[in-house]
Amino acid sequence: MQVEVNDVGDMVLTEAAALRALAHPVRLALLDRLTRGTATIAELAEQVGVGSAEARGHVEGLAEVGLLVADGDGWRAVGRGVFFEVPESGPEEVQLAARELSNAMLLNYEQVPRDWVEQTEPKLELDWARAAGLFNAGMTVTADELRTIQEDLETMLKPYLNRTEQPEGSRRIRMLAYFLPSSGA
Repeated sequence: MQVEVNDVGDMVLTEAAALRALAHPVRLALLDRLTRGTATIAELAEQVGVGSAEARGHVEGLAEVGLLVADGDGWRAVGRGVFFEVPESGPEEVQLAARELSNAMLLNYEQVPRDWVEQTEPKLELDWARAAGLFNAGMTVTADELRTIQEDLETMLKPYLNRTEQPEGSRRIRMLAYFLPSSGA
């Protein structure tokens, strides 16, 4: 299976098999690591805290749906990130799989801010500590407007996502943006 890569380098997931394959904490961790470069099974196992046999099984599962490819002695992701959405129409299987992956990703990344506060922030230089932050805004929008906000954010970030050369003094950052609608009006 071949996965399409969009113009910002994200793997576009539209098939239930790929969505479900990724909806697992170990697989999300493996893919996250492999979007940053090639790694061997032994390196991956150590970095995500599983045995080599388990890591190999997960890697092969992700490769089977087209998210990873062999690269020399290691593996690499096909793209730099993942894009998917819960489709408005089409097979219910795809809609359910997209929701499963979305929920798995939300829960998988919930620890990232805590880890950053405890492990990374204390080691940062003042200018980087001052540049870090949180955007937390509550608003009332329609579902279409919320999708537009997300698309506009990706468009705004496109120049940074597609850089081929990194400016001096730049660092890799992680931006987490949660779009969490309430259950009612």
